[in-house]
Amino acid sequence: MKRLILKRFVIFIVVMVAGLSVLQYVCDASARARAHECIAVTSHSGLYRAQSCVTGMDGNVAFYVGKLYDAHSGKVFARTDFDSMDGGDPEFTPDESAILFRGSGESGEIHIPPDWRERLKARIP
Repeated sequence: MKRLILKRFVIFIVVMVAGLSVLQYVCDASARARAHECIAVTSHSGLYRAQSCVTGMDGNVAFYVGKLYDAHSGKVFARTDFDSMDGGDPEFTPDESAILFRGSGESGEIHIPPDWRERLKARIP
C-alpha cells in the first residue's frame, strides 16, 4: 500500500514539474513573439545579420532575444535568450567566429557556425 502511494506521489510530482516547464516555455515564446526595440547589425563580410530585441523588463534588467540570420535569404540560423543591464547591442567578433551581445555573459553569445542547441532554438518558437 505504501509503495502504491509513493509511486502515485512521484508520478504527480513529475507531471507537475513537466506542466510547469511547458507553461514557462509558452510564456517565454509569447514574450519572444512580442519582442520590440530591435537593433540589427550586418557582419563586415555581409554574410550574416544579427538582431537583438527586448522581450521584457524586470527593474533595471532587460530580457532579450538575439538571432543570427543569413543576410541574403533572411533564414534564421540561431537564437539565444539573454538578459542585460547595459543593452543588448549585437557585435560581431573581428574574425566573425561569433556574435556577442553587449553587456552580457556567455548566454548572450552565438557561435559561427552555430552549435546544435543554437540551431534547434531557432527552429522552435
